[in-house]
Amino acid sequence: MFDRDDFAPFADPTLPGRLGLIRQRLDPKFEAAGAVLQTLLAAQGVPTQFLHLARHARRHKNPPPDTWLALSAGKRGYKMLPHLELGLWDDRLFLWVALLAESKGEPALRPAALRPLALALPGNFELSGDHTKKAVLPLNEANFDRLATRFETTAKAEFLIGQTYLLTDPLFDAPDELWADIQERVVALAPLYRALLA
Repeated sequence: MFDRDDFAPFADPTLPGRLGLIRQRLDPKFEAAGAVLQTLLAAQGVPTQFLHLARHARRHKNPPPDTWLALSAGKRGYKMLPHLELGLWDDRLFLWVALLAESKGEPALRPAALRPLALALPGNFELSGDHTKKAVLPLNEANFDRLATRFETTAKAEFLIGQTYLLTDPLFDAPDELWADIQERVVALAPLYRALLA
């Protein structure tokens, strides 16, 4: 599904060039991946998910530093709801269950309530407090508690849980294995995501 050639669009320094390559190379892959992940989430009891592709419609000068697909229960948008994101920076692929600052209108969305599910995730997972930055933290009790508290007490804070795959990761030498790992992680994250949507 995804391989090292998918990072090529980020080498184009121009807005029209990069957007053209994203539309030509990445968006068809995101549509195919999104359809598979919709089916996977449905099989895990997650309510109907709608596919949204990053359109970068507000960009008029600088090329986008990343691009993604989002799956959410909202037909018209995803930022105001818990959602699943799969996308690329210029040097890594990311998979997140995300609560952005725009989702804070819903008081039931409290990451702290997910603590038992999150800490029981198998294998290595990561956390982030800002979807616009590459920085990640390993998932552990201290990092979870810090980001969960920050989400609830800071207006612009975000909460993301998932995994990043650096371009240097050997999994990019075996795209089928990478895609299998992504799907396994989506299944592992499904109970947590389902709890956010309940």
